[in-house]
Amino acid sequence: MVFFTIFKQIKFIDMKRIFTLVSAFVLSMTLATAQNVQDASASDAWIGYMNVFDLPDDGGAYQFGSSWEVAALKTTLDAGENTITLQPNFNTYAENPDNPYWIDLDSGEGNKQMEASTFVEPGDTFNEVDLTFKGHVISNDLAEGYTAQFFIKALDPDAGYSDALAGAKIMDLPENGYFTVSATGAELAAGLIIQYGFVVTGPNANPDNEDSLGSVVIGSASLDVEEESAIQGISIYPNPTTDLLIFNGVDQVASFNIMDLSGKVVLKGNNENKVDVSGLKPGVYFIRFEDMDKSKTIKFIKK
Repeated sequence: MVFFTIFKQIKFIDMKRIFTLVSAFVLSMTLATAQNVQDASASDAWIGYMNVFDLPDDGGAYQFGSSWEVAALKTTLDAGENTITLQPNFNTYAENPDNPYWIDLDSGEGNKQMEASTFVEPGDTFNEVDLTFKGHVISNDLAEGYTAQFFIKALDPDAGYSDALAGAKIMDLPENGYFTVSATGAELAAGLIIQYGFVVTGPNANPDNEDSLGSVVIGSASLDVEEESAIQGISIYPNPTTDLLIFNGVDQVASFNIMDLSGKVVLKGNNENKVDVSGLKPGVYFIRFEDMDKSKTIKFIKK
Protein backbone atom coordinates (compact mmCIF):
# COMPACT_ATOMS: atom_id res chain seq x y z
CA MET A 1 0.00 0.00 0.00
CA VAL A 2 2.87 2.35 0.86
CA PHE A 3 4.62 1.43 -2.42
CA PHE A 4 1.44 2.19 -4.41
CA THR A 5 1.11 5.61 -2.74
CA ILE A 6 4.74 6.48 -3.50
CA PHE A 7 4.26 5.34 -7.13
CA LYS A 8 1.23 7.61 -7.52
CA GLN A 9 3.18 10.57 -6.13
CA ILE A 10 6.08 9.95 -8.52
CA LYS A 11 3.66 9.60 -11.43
CA PHE A 12 1.94 12.84 -10.45
CA ILE A 13 5.26 14.72 -10.23
CA ASP A 14 6.35 13.38 -13.64
CA MET A 15 3.06 14.44 -15.19
CA LYS A 16 3.50 17.95 -13.77
CA ARG A 17 6.96 18.10 -15.28
CA ILE A 18 5.68 16.89 -18.64
CA PHE A 19 2.84 19.41 -18.57
CA THR A 20 5.28 22.21 -17.71
CA LEU A 21 7.64 21.21 -20.50
CA VAL A 22 4.82 20.96 -23.04
CA SER A 23 3.40 24.34 -21.98
CA ALA A 24 6.80 25.97 -22.26
CA PHE A 25 7.30 24.44 -25.69
CA VAL A 26 3.89 25.63 -26.93
CA LEU A 27 4.55 29.12 -25.55
CA SER A 28 7.98 29.30 -27.17
CA MET A 29 6.54 28.18 -30.51
CA THR A 30 3.77 30.78 -30.24
CA LEU A 31 6.28 33.52 -29.53
CA ALA A 32 8.54 32.29 -32.31
CA THR A 33 5.75 32.41 -34.88
CA ALA A 34 3.95 35.52 -33.61
CA GLN A 35 3.82 38.34 -36.09
CA ASN A 36 1.82 41.41 -36.98
CA VAL A 37 0.88 41.88 -40.62
CA GLN A 38 -0.55 45.34 -41.30
CA ASP A 39 -2.25 46.06 -44.61
CA ALA A 40 -2.49 49.71 -45.67
CA SER A 41 -6.00 50.74 -44.63
CA ALA A 42 -7.62 54.17 -44.75
CA SER A 43 -9.59 53.25 -41.61
CA ASP A 44 -6.52 52.91 -39.37
CA ALA A 45 -5.73 55.49 -36.68
CA TRP A 46 -3.39 57.62 -38.80
CA ILE A 47 -1.28 60.38 -37.24
CA GLY A 48 0.30 63.37 -38.97
CA TYR A 49 3.70 64.93 -38.32
CA MET A 50 5.57 67.59 -40.31
CA ASN A 51 9.31 68.32 -40.30
CA VAL A 52 10.34 71.57 -42.00
CA PHE A 53 13.79 72.24 -43.47
CA ASP A 54 15.44 74.89 -45.59
CA LEU A 55 15.55 73.92 -49.25
CA PRO A 56 18.52 71.71 -50.17
CA ASP A 57 19.95 74.55 -52.28
CA ASP A 58 19.82 76.75 -49.18
CA GLY A 59 21.71 74.25 -47.04
CA GLY A 60 18.83 72.05 -45.90
CA ALA A 61 19.01 73.14 -42.24
CA TYR A 62 16.32 71.76 -39.93
CA GLN A 63 13.75 74.39 -38.93
CA PHE A 64 11.14 72.69 -36.75
CA GLY A 65 8.82 69.72 -36.42
CA SER A 66 5.32 69.40 -35.01
CA SER A 67 2.18 67.30 -35.06
CA TRP A 68 -0.25 68.22 -37.84
CA GLU A 69 -3.68 67.07 -38.78
CA VAL A 70 -3.43 64.38 -41.44
CA ALA A 71 -5.50 66.43 -43.90
CA ALA A 72 -3.15 69.42 -43.45
CA LEU A 73 -0.25 67.27 -44.64
CA LYS A 74 -2.27 66.81 -47.84
CA THR A 75 -2.95 63.16 -47.11
CA THR A 76 -6.49 62.11 -48.00
CA LEU A 77 -8.01 59.07 -46.28
CA ASP A 78 -11.02 57.63 -48.11
CA ALA A 79 -12.46 54.90 -45.88
CA GLY A 80 -15.27 54.18 -48.34
CA GLU A 81 -12.89 53.39 -51.20
CA ASN A 82 -10.15 52.28 -48.78
CA THR A 83 -7.55 54.45 -50.49
CA ILE A 84 -4.82 56.72 -49.12
CA THR A 85 -3.76 59.61 -51.36
CA LEU A 86 -0.43 61.37 -50.77
CA GLN A 87 0.31 64.80 -52.28
CA PRO A 88 2.80 67.65 -51.84
CA ASN A 89 2.01 70.11 -49.08
CA PHE A 90 0.03 73.20 -50.15
CA ASN A 91 -1.37 74.89 -47.06
CA THR A 92 1.80 76.69 -45.95
CA TYR A 93 1.94 78.36 -49.35
CA ALA A 94 -1.78 79.14 -49.54
CA GLU A 95 -1.96 80.60 -46.02
CA ASN A 96 1.18 82.74 -46.34
CA PRO A 97 1.06 84.31 -49.84
CA ASP A 98 3.30 87.27 -48.94
CA ASN A 99 5.60 85.64 -46.39
CA PRO A 100 9.19 85.23 -47.67
CA TYR A 101 9.79 82.52 -45.05
CA TRP A 102 7.44 80.22 -46.93
CA ILE A 103 7.57 81.62 -50.47
CA ASP A 104 10.35 82.93 -52.68
CA LEU A 105 8.64 86.18 -53.67
CA ASP A 106 10.87 86.57 -56.74
CA SER A 107 10.27 83.15 -58.30
CA GLY A 108 6.90 82.38 -56.72
CA GLU A 109 8.18 78.94 -55.69
CA GLY A 110 7.87 77.33 -52.27
CA ASN A 111 10.74 78.25 -49.95
CA LYS A 112 10.82 75.30 -47.52
CA GLN A 113 11.44 71.56 -47.79
CA MET A 114 8.53 69.69 -46.21
CA GLU A 115 8.75 66.15 -44.80
CA ALA A 116 5.16 65.04 -44.23
CA SER A 117 4.78 61.76 -42.33
CA THR A 118 1.46 59.93 -42.15
CA PHE A 119 1.76 56.94 -39.84
CA VAL A 120 0.20 54.55 -37.35
CA GLU A 121 1.68 54.15 -33.87
CA PRO A 122 0.26 50.80 -32.69
CA GLY A 123 1.63 50.75 -29.13
CA ASP A 124 3.81 48.49 -27.03
CA THR A 125 1.94 45.29 -27.92
CA PHE A 126 3.91 45.46 -31.20
CA ASN A 127 7.27 45.42 -29.41
CA GLU A 128 9.33 42.22 -29.69
CA VAL A 129 6.99 40.84 -32.38
CA ASP A 130 7.75 40.53 -36.10
CA LEU A 131 6.00 43.24 -38.14
CA THR A 132 5.15 43.44 -41.84
CA PHE A 133 3.60 46.53 -43.44
CA LYS A 134 2.25 46.15 -46.96
CA GLY A 135 -0.12 47.56 -49.57
CA HIS A 136 -0.19 48.36 -53.25
CA VAL A 137 0.28 51.50 -55.28
CA ILE A 138 -2.72 52.09 -57.53
CA SER A 139 -1.14 55.09 -59.24
CA ASN A 140 1.94 57.24 -58.76
CA ASP A 141 2.45 60.33 -60.92
CA LEU A 142 4.19 62.50 -58.31
CA ALA A 143 6.18 65.24 -60.01
CA GLU A 144 9.96 65.36 -60.18
CA GLY A 145 11.43 66.93 -57.05
CA TYR A 146 9.14 65.01 -54.71
CA THR A 147 9.64 61.59 -53.15
CA ALA A 148 7.08 59.25 -51.55
CA GLN A 149 8.25 56.45 -49.28
CA PHE A 150 6.85 53.78 -46.98
CA PHE A 151 8.46 52.74 -43.73
CA ILE A 152 8.69 50.96 -40.43
CA LYS A 153 10.46 52.99 -37.72
CA ALA A 154 11.42 52.20 -34.14
CA LEU A 155 12.00 55.47 -32.26
CA ASP A 156 14.27 55.34 -29.21
CA PRO A 157 13.18 57.75 -26.43
CA ASP A 158 16.62 57.35 -24.81
CA ALA A 159 18.40 58.53 -27.96
CA GLY A 160 16.49 61.68 -28.83
CA TYR A 161 13.73 59.66 -30.55
CA SER A 162 16.11 58.69 -33.34
CA ASP A 163 15.20 55.68 -35.46
CA ALA A 164 16.83 52.59 -33.91
CA LEU A 165 16.60 50.97 -37.36
CA ALA A 166 18.76 53.79 -38.79
CA GLY A 167 16.41 54.26 -41.74
CA ALA A 168 16.94 50.70 -43.00
CA LYS A 169 13.18 50.14 -43.27
CA ILE A 170 12.41 53.33 -45.23
CA MET A 171 11.86 52.55 -48.91
CA ASP A 172 10.63 54.32 -52.05
CA LEU A 173 7.09 53.58 -53.14
CA PRO A 174 6.94 51.97 -56.60
CA GLU A 175 5.24 53.54 -59.61
CA ASN A 176 2.61 50.83 -59.28
CA GLY A 177 2.15 47.39 -57.77
CA TYR A 178 2.73 45.84 -54.38
CA PHE A 179 5.08 47.04 -51.66
CA THR A 180 6.12 45.44 -48.39
CA VAL A 181 8.61 46.03 -45.58
CA SER A 182 9.31 43.86 -42.52
CA ALA A 183 11.13 44.12 -39.21
CA THR A 184 11.89 41.34 -36.73
CA GLY A 185 10.79 41.26 -33.12
CA ALA A 186 14.45 41.59 -32.12
CA GLU A 187 14.67 44.85 -34.07
CA LEU A 188 11.50 46.15 -32.38
CA ALA A 189 12.79 45.81 -28.82
CA ALA A 190 10.80 46.76 -25.72
CA GLY A 191 10.82 50.49 -25.04
CA LEU A 192 11.01 51.54 -28.68
CA ILE A 193 8.11 53.47 -30.22
CA ILE A 194 7.01 51.63 -33.34
CA GLN A 195 5.55 53.41 -36.36
CA TYR A 196 4.59 52.33 -39.85
CA GLY A 197 3.34 54.54 -42.66
CA PHE A 198 4.34 56.95 -45.42
CA VAL A 199 6.39 60.10 -45.93
CA VAL A 200 6.27 62.67 -48.75
CA THR A 201 9.26 65.00 -49.10
CA GLY A 202 9.60 68.08 -51.30
CA PRO A 203 9.06 71.84 -51.45
CA ASN A 204 5.87 73.41 -50.19
CA ALA A 205 3.84 74.02 -53.32
CA ASN A 206 1.49 76.50 -54.91
CA PRO A 207 -2.04 74.99 -54.85
CA ASP A 208 -2.57 76.42 -58.35
CA ASN A 209 -0.13 73.69 -59.50
CA GLU A 210 -1.90 70.83 -57.73
CA ASP A 211 -2.89 68.95 -60.88
CA SER A 212 0.57 69.05 -62.42
CA LEU A 213 2.34 67.99 -59.22
CA GLY A 214 0.53 64.66 -59.10
CA SER A 215 -0.14 62.24 -56.28
CA VAL A 216 0.31 58.68 -55.02
CA VAL A 217 -2.83 56.60 -54.50
CA ILE A 218 -2.44 53.58 -52.22
CA GLY A 219 -4.80 50.68 -51.68
CA SER A 220 -4.91 47.48 -49.70
CA ALA A 221 -2.54 44.67 -50.68
CA SER A 222 -5.51 42.29 -50.48
CA LEU A 223 -6.93 43.76 -53.70
CA ASP A 224 -6.05 41.77 -56.78
CA VAL A 225 -4.10 43.81 -59.31
CA GLU A 226 -4.62 41.21 -62.00
CA GLU A 227 -5.99 37.73 -61.56
CA GLU A 228 -4.35 34.75 -63.23
CA SER A 229 -7.00 32.76 -65.04
CA ALA A 230 -7.87 30.60 -68.00
CA ILE A 231 -8.63 33.53 -70.34
CA GLN A 232 -5.33 34.36 -72.01
CA GLY A 233 -4.30 37.45 -73.95
CA ILE A 234 -7.12 39.81 -73.02
CA SER A 235 -6.25 43.38 -72.08
CA ILE A 236 -7.94 46.76 -71.80
CA TYR A 237 -7.05 50.28 -72.91
CA PRO A 238 -6.74 53.16 -72.32
CA ASN A 239 -5.97 52.82 -68.62
CA PRO A 240 -6.57 55.27 -66.96
CA THR A 241 -9.63 56.25 -69.01
CA THR A 242 -12.16 59.05 -68.95
CA ASP A 243 -14.95 57.58 -71.06
CA LEU A 244 -14.41 54.53 -73.29
CA LEU A 245 -12.77 51.28 -72.16
CA ILE A 246 -11.79 49.01 -75.06
CA PHE A 247 -11.14 45.27 -74.78
CA ASN A 248 -8.18 43.92 -76.70
CA GLY A 249 -7.08 40.34 -77.40
CA VAL A 250 -10.48 38.77 -78.06
CA ASP A 251 -13.15 39.72 -80.56
CA GLN A 252 -15.91 39.36 -78.02
CA VAL A 253 -16.44 38.02 -74.50
CA ALA A 254 -19.45 36.21 -73.16
CA SER A 255 -20.00 38.73 -70.36
CA PHE A 256 -18.29 41.21 -68.08
CA ASN A 257 -18.95 42.93 -64.76
CA ILE A 258 -17.37 46.16 -63.55
CA MET A 259 -17.00 46.40 -59.77
CA ASP A 260 -15.95 49.17 -57.42
CA LEU A 261 -13.47 48.66 -54.57
CA SER A 262 -16.19 47.30 -52.29
CA GLY A 263 -17.03 44.58 -54.82
CA LYS A 264 -20.35 46.14 -55.87
CA VAL A 265 -21.21 45.62 -59.55
CA VAL A 266 -21.71 49.05 -61.15
CA LEU A 267 -21.82 48.04 -64.85
CA LYS A 268 -22.28 44.83 -66.80
CA GLY A 269 -22.54 43.70 -70.39
CA ASN A 270 -22.56 40.78 -72.84
CA ASN A 271 -20.86 40.05 -76.17
CA GLU A 272 -19.17 43.42 -76.41
CA ASN A 273 -15.63 44.59 -77.06
CA LYS A 274 -15.90 48.00 -75.39
CA VAL A 275 -17.87 49.81 -72.71
CA ASP A 276 -18.68 53.45 -71.95
CA VAL A 277 -17.58 54.23 -68.37
CA SER A 278 -18.08 58.01 -68.56
CA GLY A 279 -20.95 57.74 -66.08
CA LEU A 280 -18.77 56.25 -63.33
CA LYS A 281 -17.34 58.39 -60.57
CA PRO A 282 -13.55 58.88 -60.71
CA GLY A 283 -11.78 56.09 -58.87
CA VAL A 284 -10.44 52.56 -59.03
CA TYR A 285 -12.50 49.73 -60.52
CA PHE A 286 -12.14 46.10 -61.53
CA ILE A 287 -13.52 44.55 -64.72
CA ARG A 288 -14.14 40.82 -64.65
CA PHE A 289 -14.48 38.95 -67.96
CA GLU A 290 -16.26 35.61 -68.00
CA ASP A 291 -16.61 33.03 -70.75
CA MET A 292 -18.12 29.69 -69.77
CA ASP A 293 -15.89 28.48 -66.91
CA LYS A 294 -13.08 30.93 -67.68
CA SER A 295 -12.53 34.35 -66.13
CA LYS A 296 -10.07 37.20 -65.75
CA THR A 297 -10.13 40.34 -63.60
CA ILE A 298 -8.18 43.52 -64.44
CA LYS A 299 -7.91 46.74 -62.45
CA PHE A 300 -8.45 50.11 -64.15
CA ILE A 301 -8.71 53.76 -63.15
CA LYS A 302 -11.58 56.03 -64.17
CA LYS A 303 -10.45 59.68 -64.23
